[in-house]
Amino acid sequence: MDVHVTLITRALSVTLFLLLSLVQTAWASLALSPEEQSLVDAKQPIHVAVMYDFVPFSYVEDGTHKGFVADLLQLIEAKTGAKLKARVGEWSNNLENLRHKQVDAIADVSFKPERTSFILYTTPYFEIPTVVFTDKQFGDYQGLADLSGKHVGVLRNIFYIRELRKRRDIRISEYDDYESLTRALAFGEIDAAIQNLTSGYHYATQNAYTNIKMAAEFRLDNVGREDLRFGVRTDKPVIQSLLQKGLDSITEAEWSQLTNRWVGTRSSELVDRRQTVALSIKEREFVRQNPVIRVHNEANFEPFSFYEDDQPVGHSVDFIRMLAQRVGLKVEFVSGHSWNDYLEMMRNGQLDVMTNIVHSPERAQYMHFTTPYLRLAQGIFRRQDSAPITSAQQLQSRRLVLPEGFYTYEQLSRKEGFRVEPAKDSLEALMRVSTGTEEVTIEIMRVAEHLLQKYGIPGVAGSAPHQVIAADPLSLRLAITRNKPLLKQILQKAMDSLTEQEKRQVLHKWTGKGAQASNFIHLTGQELGWMESRAAIRVCSTRQRLPYEDMISSNGNHIGVFAELLDIMRHNAGLSVRLVSVANFREALGRLKRGECDLISRTPPGFADPGISLSQPLLEGTLVIATGLDEVYVRNFSQLEPYMLAVVEGSHVQLYLERHHAELKLKPYPDLADAMKAVAAGKVFGLVDTLPVISRAIVTDHHSDIKISGELEADYPALLATRSDDALLLQIVNKAIQSIGTEQFETVTNRWMQAPILAEPPDYRLITQVALATLFVVALILIWNRKLAHLNARIHESRNELMTAHEELKIKNRMLEQLSTTDRLTRLKNRLYLERAFEQQLLQAEQDSTYTFSLLLVDIDHFKRINDGFGHDQGDAVLTDFAAVLKGTSREQDVIARWGGEEFMLICPNTDLRAATELAERLLKALRGHHFAEVGHCTASIGVATWTSGDSYKSLCRRADQALYHAKHSGRDQVSQQGASTVSEAQRSSSTALV
Repeated sequence: MDVHVTLITRALSVTLFLLLSLVQTAWASLALSPEEQSLVDAKQPIHVAVMYDFVPFSYVEDGTHKGFVADLLQLIEAKTGAKLKARVGEWSNNLENLRHKQVDAIADVSFKPERTSFILYTTPYFEIPTVVFTDKQFGDYQGLADLSGKHVGVLRNIFYIRELRKRRDIRISEYDDYESLTRALAFGEIDAAIQNLTSGYHYATQNAYTNIKMAAEFRLDNVGREDLRFGVRTDKPVIQSLLQKGLDSITEAEWSQLTNRWVGTRSSELVDRRQTVALSIKEREFVRQNPVIRVHNEANFEPFSFYEDDQPVGHSVDFIRMLAQRVGLKVEFVSGHSWNDYLEMMRNGQLDVMTNIVHSPERAQYMHFTTPYLRLAQGIFRRQDSAPITSAQQLQSRRLVLPEGFYTYEQLSRKEGFRVEPAKDSLEALMRVSTGTEEVTIEIMRVAEHLLQKYGIPGVAGSAPHQVIAADPLSLRLAITRNKPLLKQILQKAMDSLTEQEKRQVLHKWTGKGAQASNFIHLTGQELGWMESRAAIRVCSTRQRLPYEDMISSNGNHIGVFAELLDIMRHNAGLSVRLVSVANFREALGRLKRGECDLISRTPPGFADPGISLSQPLLEGTLVIATGLDEVYVRNFSQLEPYMLAVVEGSHVQLYLERHHAELKLKPYPDLADAMKAVAAGKVFGLVDTLPVISRAIVTDHHSDIKISGELEADYPALLATRSDDALLLQIVNKAIQSIGTEQFETVTNRWMQAPILAEPPDYRLITQVALATLFVVALILIWNRKLAHLNARIHESRNELMTAHEELKIKNRMLEQLSTTDRLTRLKNRLYLERAFEQQLLQAEQDSTYTFSLLLVDIDHFKRINDGFGHDQGDAVLTDFAAVLKGTSREQDVIARWGGEEFMLICPNTDLRAATELAERLLKALRGHHFAEVGHCTASIGVATWTSGDSYKSLCRRADQALYHAKHSGRDQVSQQGASTVSEAQRSSSTALV
């Protein structure tokens, strides 16, 4: 027995010796500082406050501290040799004990900037997602839309409950704790449970709820992951550095074992334990010694960096805060100075970081720069009553004002020929242009649009510049003072650690919901890098293809629907574009393949080429045929096989027909005008091209002898093309196309793509032919009575075919007319129709001195809140419903049209100011009593103006708009009027204001 005891004792001794050796080896590999080593050698316990009810991380069971944190503390002890003693308590007490220095550290604390005054943080050891749990029969969960019509459970008073309740198609129930919430899901009381991943997984496992599953991470505004860290007293930095070294020394295998034990293998797929940056020892020491960084904050560089309600706000403000949180830094913003002051402070080391700054060789002498995090297009902004600027020479002839010290100011103030006046900031520059003190400024378009709208700056017009100097998009970066290179490394690491979703979220917050003039897109770091590597994207642009596009050689202007959509795309994506003028698609294709351009502006659908990639559709389109007036309606390509057809040589239409309809006989003409003349002269049966191109040519060239005789391809969209090896460019282009707002798209296409109304002339020749044929038939009846039945049958058949063809043509023409004058969403008339109706009213009023008519300009109140709160789909539903209320309440003779966005206009024939105001009041009353699905009640403001002698379309619209402005600023949900009126004050409604 003694021998066995001795052997066991020796074995234990050897085991203990080996364990001590391993621990000492671990300590040695950590390279502890003298202070850290002294702390370990002192054998004094480090008291760590832990929770007793945070399952499965930290809880008490049978009087023992258990959970993820308990095991983690033991692991850090083994790694560092420190003695860590858990002090169990309630969370708020634990935090107070740390604040009053009654414990050394605290576990499971999340980073909050306001706590940095008494806490030194480690990097996170875990990040807990909020997830959706469902019954196993629920099906796939892809996003919030899958919860529509479902019963969903959440924790009572959870911080995102208010946002969730805005989705009125989701039924929500609240529960007191996660255990009862999980039980409700397991027993079928609810369809889904939104909760903390680890708690939900724990209770599902503990209670053997085998009928529920973890569906996916829950995504909603303001819902993020909860980061868990160790926090240490600020007077014990050596403990913080020791715990951090312990965390950094844990291997991935050890992390996996720990995570799988307490969180579970399935749920660990959603867990990113250390989304925060792992800094080097030197970098962590820098953060410890410099916990606060001083960052510049501008006054009026909205929406990126500005000062509002005594607080720094904006995209760049949120962005630098997010980076600082990743590395445990606190941000102190420095406000109230000019841009030049900030640059001087960077030179003198009084400032650590500048945001939204452009790199230049001069600045690089005293600042470090990160990679770009945003790319934004510039615009030229001038007085509205001055001529547009299309060249550098025209820009040189104007008085130019720019914020002093800005990149563009630095560039142009040194160039010969430019007269540049300094301004304090962007707002002052725009104001000076508005007041006529200066003539022109150059500004980032998003900034200028935001400031012009917010401050109501009048009389300023902006345009996306083309070949004008200093007009390329600007790449915004962070700049760090030269004497802190480690800070540059730390912030660059933080930038690199951000996911694309995180960057999109912060960008969307400031340039998404609030952007009315523009829809900005998020470019990935890889896409930004690709754009930085190119001076510009070269676009092959086809000449003489209006309304699609044309290059005006006299002044270099690019015009047409594609030109305007391209300007929107370059604005939204920050593209630098250089136009390469080409004669046709065939030439563009050759240049693209030879690398002489990067993008083709118009490519036929279904164009199969291994070296070419096609974008998503930019425009819808239709392929049609134009013929002489005598031809009947053409239904399909098969009818055209016997005939010779004209096409424009080298065009995308020619290549499309050659590849997809090789059976057709095509005759190319050098341009559209020659092709149209050939059709008119009868040299070819017809011309095949797109509907807008042919319609425009018929009207502008006065081809009354040509008509559109058939629709050959209903789905013929306009696509852009890139080389297949330029996959990143294609991604950028597709994002830019998607960024074009509905209202922007409608405005541009209405201006360029409205199909002219083609009146069908009387077919006198056909009438004559029918009459002669009838006489001939009568004669034949007398001579060939036996053939009468056969001939009658043939005549009847031919006549039916002829009538059918003409009826189809009439229907097509009516469809074209309806499309060109109808708003696609609300089915009301559009501005084109409204202008025609106004001309008719104006003519009648000018001919009859007793006749007058009125305009009602109607605007939905707080429509932006509807879009932001309920989404754009519900916003569109409100617009459609609103249009129905207007139609149902107005009179039969009133012309109702969608003016744009959430604005509507009514032309009221034979109506004076009194009657128009009464009609407006009836409209408001009907709107107040109407319930809009999902949204509830909406109100509107109405401006009323009556025609008086000398009024033009613009002047009357302007007065209606002024009246609407007054109604809005007088409290909304009311009528305001402008114009001569016989209504006495006593007769006016209390809600009607006379301007």
